[in-house]
Amino acid sequence: MKKILKAALPLFMLPLLALADIVEIDGINYFLFSSSKTACVNRKDGGYRGDVTVPATVAYEGVTYNVTEVLSYAFSGCDDLKSVTLPESIVKIGDCVFFGAHGLETVVMPSAITGWGNAVFAGCTSLKTFFLPGCLTEIPRNTYDGCESLTDIAIPEKITVIGEKAFAGCERVETVVLPEGITEIGEMAFWCCNPRDVYCRATAVPAAGSSAFSFLDMESVTLHVPAASAAAYREAEEWSEFVNIVESE
Repeated sequence: MKKILKAALPLFMLPLLALADIVEIDGINYFLFSSSKTACVNRKDGGYRGDVTVPATVAYEGVTYNVTEVLSYAFSGCDDLKSVTLPESIVKIGDCVFFGAHGLETVVMPSAITGWGNAVFAGCTSLKTFFLPGCLTEIPRNTYDGCESLTDIAIPEKITVIGEKAFAGCERVETVVLPEGITEIGEMAFWCCNPRDVYCRATAVPAAGSSAFSFLDMESVTLHVPAASAAAYREAEEWSEFVNIVESE
């Protein structure tokens, strides 16, 4: 089913109106750009529900468009949304795409993402899948803020900086793994988490912002660090808050 929409849009999207058609196709709302033959997934009145699978291409008035982007807030606040599967054609994810989608449990993401916004999964309290695109070297602020159903966080090797409150409120996390190349952890990055084990593989102690590790119970978590750097971790600001610091190979 295809229909042209004239729904109210956020102010930041109004400039797009002169360049694109707004069309709903098979239950998904798109901006269609005729000049580039590309389509962007957009929010819609009433939101999305259940299991949503976005196709790699859509056809409208005889023209085929490649679906390349999910616009900011596209799935935000969709409490009845359970899962989203995005095609490999998607290369950009906007800000707050899934913000506050409390019922969302799983998201299947493409592998070739080159653009990633802030707070993409913030407030997704039922989310169980963990994903970060390979293009990132820095995790944007609030990326998984409030995702209380996550149980394990393994930061990819390319990541060097974790933004503020990136994982704040992930209360059910059991294990956090930080890569060798990590250099900076933002303020309140892991605020109100409750892991049993944190593995930091960096030999040079990463800079940590205020309350970066304000865990629910500092006495119950064990920090595993390289043996050669254990003394430095025990003396470093924020890291010294760990009661149990053990040496690993």
